[in-house]
Order: sequence, then C-alpha cells, then structure tokens
Amino acid sequence: MNTHPVSSQPKPMFNIEDFKQLYKTFSSATPAQLPKLYHSAITFKDPVHELKGIAALTHYFASFCNQGTQYRFEFTNQVISNDQAFFQWQMLYTHPSLANGKPLLLNGGTLIKFNTQIIYHEDFYDMGAMIYQHLPLLGWAVKKINARIAEHN
Repeated sequence: MNTHPVSSQPKPMFNIEDFKQLYKTFSSATPAQLPKLYHSAITFKDPVHELKGIAALTHYFASFCNQGTQYRFEFTNQVISNDQAFFQWQMLYTHPSLANGKPLLLNGGTLIKFNTQIIYHEDFYDMGAMIYQHLPLLGWAVKKINARIAEHN
C-alpha cells in the first residue's frame, strides 16, 4: 500500500489573458516583463529571426522600443487547445522611417506552446506588408509585383 501523500494542488496553469495583455500594452516596459511569461529556454521565431533563450528575446524586444516607434496589438481570433494556442491579430504600429511615421496596420498570427510558461513562440506575418511596401523605391516595386500577380489569378 502506498503511504506517500498525493498532492492535491493543481499544477499552475499558463494565463492566456496575461499574454494578450502584454502585447496589447507593448511598450518600453514590455521586455522586463518577459521572464514572467516566457521560459528561460524559450524558442522564438518570426520571418526574420530565430532566437533561443530569454536574454536573446528580451534584447530583441528592447530593440523595438526606440523613440518614434509604437506598437499595439488587437487580438481578433484565438484557438486554444491543451498546451498551445494560436492567435490572429492586427498590429497598429508607427516607425519614423516608414510612411513618414504615419500609423500602419499589419495582420498576422502567433502560435505559442506552453506549460506554466511559454516555451515556443512563432509569429507569422508578411514582411512586404510590414516594411518593404512602405519604403520609397522598394515599396513601388513590391506594389507593382503584387498587382501583376493579382492580374494573373
């Protein structure tokens, strides 16, 4: 007969709302909050980078917090299943080098995997829509290419 006590305390769960709030209020304070939600061995991917570890992710996010830049996320849909979630979002952002600093809108998605913290985070978005089409010469070329492709579909 087993005489060891069985713990009746449930395992702490990851709070999806904390994740969403972090991005809804993305600011210069955000990088310091990452260790609360992200595991120290986090794997992070986006169309440009693949990062390993909380220090690399914190440094990457801190690089977004320059003067003249702003980011705000609105979550438009989510699917949560066991230890993973996928979110569709719209990011409203400004950057002094893009569109003369006017607000821009980007649609994207994020997949996260978690236990008590996020262990994997992957962002999906169109780099052309985010940056390239807002640059003077390159933007013109991207728009022409997109128009040409649309003509043939």
